[in-house]
Amino acid sequence: AVVSTQSGHYGRDGIYKQDLPAEKEKARLVVFVDIGDNDTQVSAVGFNKGKLEVKKSLADPQLGGRHFGERICNFFKVEFMKKYNIDVDSRARAAMRLQTECEKLKKTMSANTTSIPLNIECFMNDIDVSGRMGREQFEELSHDLFERLRHLLQELLHNATFTIEDIDSVEIVGGSTRIPKCKTIIEEVLHKTCSTTLNADDSTARGCALQCAILSPAFKVRDFAINDVVQSGIKLVWYNPDGSVGGDMEVFNKGHVFPFSKMLTFYRKENLILEASYSNPIPHTQTVIGRFEVGPIKPAEDGSSTKVKVKVKVDIHSLFTVESAHTVTKIQVPVEEEKKEEKKDGKKAEKKEGENMETE
Repeated sequence: AVVSTQSGHYGRDGIYKQDLPAEKEKARLVVFVDIGDNDTQVSAVGFNKGKLEVKKSLADPQLGGRHFGERICNFFKVEFMKKYNIDVDSRARAAMRLQTECEKLKKTMSANTTSIPLNIECFMNDIDVSGRMGREQFEELSHDLFERLRHLLQELLHNATFTIEDIDSVEIVGGSTRIPKCKTIIEEVLHKTCSTTLNADDSTARGCALQCAILSPAFKVRDFAINDVVQSGIKLVWYNPDGSVGGDMEVFNKGHVFPFSKMLTFYRKENLILEASYSNPIPHTQTVIGRFEVGPIKPAEDGSSTKVKVKVKVDIHSLFTVESAHTVTKIQVPVEEEKKEEKKDGKKAEKKEGENMETE
């Protein structure tokens, strides 16, 4: 099974909850805010007994724990250059040591309001370095990152099918949600106190394990349906025999519910070559999902294009695939005139017999 990070949170929370509303009742709306190491994801999820439905989901790949850590590292790199005349980036080992110490400093600042010291012995060229940073200074350095979080939460509420009054609770997960400023912004925008009933570090792993158990025949787990949405749109491009692009279309837009399948129709005289890729920016250099060839396809008897039906699908694992394909051929069957005349005579005879019948 392939389960997304967010689906892991949803599944674990939904399976363990015993007081969810009935299937036909109004769903309990929970907003999940996951600030992980590499990105931030926010989702609004409606829960009922035995199922959940993702109302809206957004992500920011440029907002995560490592981005906060980079701000602290960059600050001390500049400071050490001024104080000790050492270039941290010139040595990979020194840069890694500073990164580790800055991560510790970030966690310590989350629990303390006072200025926290940073000391590293024999850092570079047998030089001991030291510095200090407080929470207020850290928040100033990361001001634009905190604003990105605020904008992401506001975008979740914009043009949504729910209002801020419909939100029943807010669950925060991910190690970086321990940063006090992050909690403050979430509560300011969503007007709800942040709940930490989910373990910030291992809730995804637990949810994924439960989802795998549901899909496995070897384990007996309460059935729980997850209606998730795709995080990025998927488009198809088809090519001509000479390699040029014949056309393109977005088959699944961003936020489309899955699992879901669609039947596409093409008119071709030769094999159909399809290339699937993400239509929205993603935090990866490779945006192509796969290349598919449908064939053999031949022209119709009269030389015209053959009708080709292609079924594409995003399955329960959020994986895109070309599930099946077939051609549709029109066949004209000649009808003999004699048979037509016989049928007409038979109908006339039936009509006459019907006219002579009597009813009680």
